[in-house]
Amino acid sequence: MLGVMPLAAQNIAFGIKGGAPVTDTFVVNEQASDLTNYSFDTQRYTFGPTFEVGLPYHFTLEGDALYRRLRYVSYPFGFTSFRGTTNATAWEFPVLIKRYFSTTLHPYGNAGVSFRSIANARTVFTNDQFQTTEKPLELAAERTAGFTAGGGIDLAAGHIHFQPEIRYTRWGDANFNSSNGVLRSNLNSIDVLIGVTFRKE
Repeated sequence: MLGVMPLAAQNIAFGIKGGAPVTDTFVVNEQASDLTNYSFDTQRYTFGPTFEVGLPYHFTLEGDALYRRLRYVSYPFGFTSFRGTTNATAWEFPVLIKRYFSTTLHPYGNAGVSFRSIANARTVFTNDQFQTTEKPLELAAERTAGFTAGGGIDLAAGHIHFQPEIRYTRWGDANFNSSNGVLRSNLNSIDVLIGVTFRKE
């Protein structure tokens, strides 16, 4: 009986998910006293594949792989003629338990854990006459994990489902953290997302 019950409720959905971060990727402490200062440009997009596996009692297990770009600029000597431009790729892998509610607009809530991995992180130092490329000095951890929770609504058109959602993540550690305390990764992340999935029930 226990073996048959999950299969009876099981369905699979797969598709894509994309959106934009509401919060900034980095936090700059302007009160810190140090010669080196920073600026950053939050890349306002994220996207990647998503899938769901149905569970009993209107629950599903969701997994995503979300890609985003990171970028900040450092000025090691306090003037703009010599700067270091850092670019990196971040992959986030949320694993969530989602619960659907059979009411108007079919709202849902989800919660779980997210894993983030930093790749291709490089800093290019230049004074417009020469340049050199190095691993970012501010890269404190290439991987981190955190708690994720969110909610949205499920709009269906046949087998196609549209799911606008707001999602919050609290990261356990900062991937980037400068030694002088001026720049660090934002441990709080809020994203507005929309998923487009195909579901065969």
